Amino acid sequence: MYRSILAVACAVLAVSCVKNPGSETPDPGTDTPDVSHFQTAEQYTVPTKAGQITTVKMNGVTLAEASSPMKIWIPRYAQTKAAAAPEVIYTPADEYPNGFAGNKAQLFQVVCFEDSRSGDYDYNDLVIHVKYQWSGTRFGFGVHPIALGSTKEVRLGAVVYKGSTRIFKGLLAPGNADARTQYFQSQAGFINTGADRQINQRIDGRVTGWNQYLGSTCRCWDLSKIADDGAVRVEWYIQVDGDVELYALSTSYLNQSFDKQGRPYGLVITQTGSSYTEDGKGVVGLDWFNYPCENTPISEVYPELWNWLTGSASYDFSEIYDRDAVPANAFPAADLGLFRTKSDVNVTDGKYLQN
Repeated sequence: MYRSILAVACAVLAVSCVKNPGSETPDPGTDTPDVSHFQTAEQYTVPTKAGQITTVKMNGVTLAEASSPMKIWIPRYAQTKAAAAPEVIYTPADEYPNGFAGNKAQLFQVVCFEDSRSGDYDYNDLVIHVKYQWSGTRFGFGVHPIALGSTKEVRLGAVVYKGSTRIFKGLLAPGNADARTQYFQSQAGFINTGADRQINQRIDGRVTGWNQYLGSTCRCWDLSKIADDGAVRVEWYIQVDGDVELYALSTSYLNQSFDKQGRPYGLVITQTGSSYTEDGKGVVGLDWFNYPCENTPISEVYPELWNWLTGSASYDFSEIYDRDAVPANAFPAADLGLFRTKSDVNVTDGKYLQN
């Protein structure tokens, strides 16, 4: 069974490169949460051998294919887990199935936000599904909006780094439009979070989810044009209450990632321990997460997850999450098909290039 993971999300966007932005991280103090407790993804350099293609897998899922070293992100498991180390397979280049078209990798995550410094911890105020893609020297991402459980004007933003160099920070919607306007066609009320556990989103008059990564959210960069040789990462945030920024487990903006009780403003989920399949695509949906219904604290839906968020307890998602036993107070987004996508968009396409 696939193991589950809360992984650190990576960020995006900066008009110019900024080296070691000094105002982002607060001074060390006893009240600063141990962010490493929440970081369950880690950087990984794909090893290579001359004349061979490297395939990197975890739990049978291909994470990367490369003929030259590349730095990516992979799930970080407890070292006691059998899946802690990735499987590395070397294949002679002339024997590689269907040929080799260049280095590539991809990762998917679900990001769930709280919209207030004094939240109700239902983590459904904005829910997005993100695709990250590495292709040759390019890295990009796209956002698939899932749910909006906030009455506020919420704007989605990202910060992107390559190593210690910030290459982007900003809001994603054109004209800095809020999420309700840009991603949910200005529909009023709570969207896809109701206690009736039914999709209520309307797109052009039809009750349906987007089921696609929106072109307005796609961004990509040619990493070869950036001198820093570190791994690329994205840290997601929302802007609320004017110019307040709340981050989903940022390593750079610690004081904007946790409330006074040390609870994170956002969760980033990479694998739930369950998987879904689609005809012609095989295994998909390792990250599809049935988030809490409106006004239901996550502690009442997934008590073990809350123990992990609020204490020193460690856990494995597969031990607390079962796709076939969705809690009555969880919104069954995965079963309702909200995370499914109609097409496999290439988010590293040149039309999304930022540099």
